[in-house]
Amino acid sequence: MQMSSFWRIFLLELTAFVRSRSLAILVAASTVWMFAAPFLFRGDGTSEGARQLVVHYSLGGVAALLAVSLLASATGAIARERAEKRLQLTLVRPVRYMTVALGKIAALSAAGALVLGLAALIEAARGDVGRPCSHLLSPVMQSPQDEALEMYEAYMKDPRTPEAVKKARKPVVVRLLAQRAFDRYETVRTNDVATWRFSLPRGTDDADIVKARMRFTNSYGMRQDVVGLLDFAADGAMWSGSVRNNTQAVVDIPLGASGRNVVAEAGMLSFRNNGKSAVMLRPRRDVNLLIPADGFGWNLLRAYVELVSILTLLVSFGVFLGSALGRPVALFTAIVSLAVAEMSPSVVEQYPDELEKDPVDAIGLHITRAAVETTHPISSLEPLARLAEDTCVETRETVRAVLSNMLVAPLLFAFLSALVIPRKTSD
Repeated sequence: MQMSSFWRIFLLELTAFVRSRSLAILVAASTVWMFAAPFLFRGDGTSEGARQLVVHYSLGGVAALLAVSLLASATGAIARERAEKRLQLTLVRPVRYMTVALGKIAALSAAGALVLGLAALIEAARGDVGRPCSHLLSPVMQSPQDEALEMYEAYMKDPRTPEAVKKARKPVVVRLLAQRAFDRYETVRTNDVATWRFSLPRGTDDADIVKARMRFTNSYGMRQDVVGLLDFAADGAMWSGSVRNNTQAVVDIPLGASGRNVVAEAGMLSFRNNGKSAVMLRPRRDVNLLIPADGFGWNLLRAYVELVSILTLLVSFGVFLGSALGRPVALFTAIVSLAVAEMSPSVVEQYPDELEKDPVDAIGLHITRAAVETTHPISSLEPLARLAEDTCVETRETVRAVLSNMLVAPLLFAFLSALVIPRKTSD
């Protein structure tokens, strides 16, 4: 009984969305944007740079348009019917409040998936769906939090540590050290060797080791020549590549089979600096291994699924707000929340009071960090960046996004809506 009620509500909401011409407007606007985007972006002067911009911002523009429009529609899905006294007619029938909310969430999410799917098909049609993408592997390292805890005591005993930092609370200092761990530089002097350990995916063959991705810098932040040799040891084989590029540039170094004897542990990537001066890099950000995965078409599909899951999360939140608040207030709250999701990372990164000396500032920073953690999938849109760079949108990440954003979040927000709908309808 409830399942048939769910589908009736789903069809009614989807029909209302179509009749309002919202779906037609979104389809037209998305199509125009997808075809106009290649003429609006010029990139860094290279065809590859232009392609990355187009892939990222063409689909990103459609996703942003859908996020705002669907969020606005979701806030009115229940609030509008309640204001027009039509919700009471629906609830006279034996339909659970949760079923009403889930039906509306599913209908608006399906509309968003349809429009985004059209944009993805346009992207696939003008691109090379067989273009290879790669797993992007990072070195196996201690977690930033564990590293920060180990560094804390030594940092406090260091005479160069400012007194203000020594007087700060331990959790604050540990958090700062954990943040710094991502930007900790490792210096490789002339004729020195730096090594990093990698864990390869199961089933990786020797023939799959093809590229390393590096970004070097120096203490002056200026361009200079980098000359060196990369070696990667894997299952009794050695793979090598020559490094000849400039600092400040990200470069992919092809690795080919080497006839030299293996002297390193399997999974170890090493770099020998053969240049005339020291170079620096951040292991957590500037050292990666690229392992071939599948093609652009499959990567686009995974990115599409993740973006649809994000839209479902936004719609679920909007429906809950509309069930708890009047539509104007719900819409205002939704737009402000979306703006906070976009701005919070910049606030946390740039706010000067890192030591939280002011109690009011400390409360605000805690709230902002909580917003960053909660809204990270919305504010980062990481699938688009990976898709543009031809690095793999990992299947496990897609599955996690589907479970959290398309299953847990709708059920949670529908349950919360079911709690507040009877209170609002009785007012």
